[in-house]
Amino acid sequence: MRNLIRRGSALVLPQVPLAIAVVLMLGLISRPRAETPAAGSVWMAAVAAGLVMLALPVAERGAAKEPLQVVHLPGYREPTRPPRPTWVRVGTGIFIAALALAASFPPVWATVIVVGITAVLLSVVLALGFLRARGRPAERARITAALTRYGPRFVVYTGRRNDASYQLRMWLPTLEKLGVPYIVVVRHPAAVSMAAKLTQAPIICCPTVADLDCVVVDSIKVAFYVNMIAENTNFVLYRTMTHVYLGHGDSDKELSAHPAHAMFDKIFVAGPAARERYARGGVLIPDHKLVVVGRPQLVAAEPARQPVRDASPARVLVAPTWRGYNNKTTLSSLAVTPRLVQALIERGAEVIFRPHPFSWLGRSELASIRATDELLQADRAATGRAHVLAAEQRSRDIIEVFNDSDAMITDVGSVLVDYFVTGKPYAAVLPDIDDEAATALFPTTEAAYVLPIADLREPNPSVLDKVLGDLLRDDPLAGRRAEVTRHYLGDSPRDDEPFLDAVRALLSCGPRGRC
Repeated sequence: MRNLIRRGSALVLPQVPLAIAVVLMLGLISRPRAETPAAGSVWMAAVAAGLVMLALPVAERGAAKEPLQVVHLPGYREPTRPPRPTWVRVGTGIFIAALALAASFPPVWATVIVVGITAVLLSVVLALGFLRARGRPAERARITAALTRYGPRFVVYTGRRNDASYQLRMWLPTLEKLGVPYIVVVRHPAAVSMAAKLTQAPIICCPTVADLDCVVVDSIKVAFYVNMIAENTNFVLYRTMTHVYLGHGDSDKELSAHPAHAMFDKIFVAGPAARERYARGGVLIPDHKLVVVGRPQLVAAEPARQPVRDASPARVLVAPTWRGYNNKTTLSSLAVTPRLVQALIERGAEVIFRPHPFSWLGRSELASIRATDELLQADRAATGRAHVLAAEQRSRDIIEVFNDSDAMITDVGSVLVDYFVTGKPYAAVLPDIDDEAATALFPTTEAAYVLPIADLREPNPSVLDKVLGDLLRDDPLAGRRAEVTRHYLGDSPRDDEPFLDAVRALLSCGPRGRC
């Protein structure tokens, strides 16, 4: 409701001065000519107001264009910006109201005032048009000059509109170990403040495709992509650099083996399983494009210190994934997480609740998060168990959460595969498909204790007892996890050097990875 009121105010309030001005003008025009000593001035003011009204869309168009934004770039000075469309509309309303009132003055003064006001307002419109036509190319040139002096060696690119900070946070600390200058390029103004919290490297927001020209300088050898969205196609067309798809995790989800990956020069994958995934999905990727680099983010992950049965109480990470964007990616168990958490509470476990970052953006998902947090809060108050609520750890690093747990329950996704490195037991909640289809579609669950989501929607005590007993006590799949880990994360999953070496090699090569 608060957001609705705020949006309504933003739409309505700027129109008030304009509406008042129009009412004043109509009132003056409607008066009989005999009653108006300066009747000619009234009509002159009306004509001037009409001209201003016609010019208003031109002014707003110049002001409404999303600006280039630059943060942390040495030697770059922020230019003067055109006023926002809201202020253009408010100012126009005030000017027209002044025109209407000026018509009540004696004819000579009315003429002087009307002509003066009109000239000022039309000058503003022309100035906005000039800024729009001339200012942006000049600003791009200044950005290019500052970047050329700065000399970035690579660029990290993301075109997401919403908060995808976890996708950048996943890669920036590792890339910064290279010790070379780089930049972050985003496409939407909302992403600038998010990225600025993660790095001191220069951040440039390029809202239009033409704006991207200004960030492509000769020193940049490699472009990295942390997600797979349509805007990637705008930047991958620049062939003076090597384009590398990093993604944001290895999993059985659709985007881990998407046909669009073929447009990149290199695809960095965690382990041998990724090669098989492309082939299994019928996605033809030349072998030379696939580079096995492990998962450098897992360098700080700690192996299990003890069998889960010896933990008292066991700390269970519950990490449901996001709801997805189509039927193939609808794998989230967040809606039934309260029931799963209640079952863990009844077994005396301590729960660390960590929903997907995007789940905070949806109304129904947010309701499930709050319901789960309320359950944990109530049990923490009643028993003293050290549950960790979702609201208490939104910005906490996922590897720290792994290290704090003894076991995990999650959905199909990259969190499942990353957890392999810990050697700890894990369970996976699977969608409504039979066991045989699940094995074929989701091979990452090979060493997972499988919990069908249907047995959480309509709680099935026997299934829950079996899965949670295996997970927290018996752990019959313990011997299979090491082999699965090697298959998905390579031979050295806690080593970031393979990744750093692969990047260094590309930085020393020519465009498209030609050495």
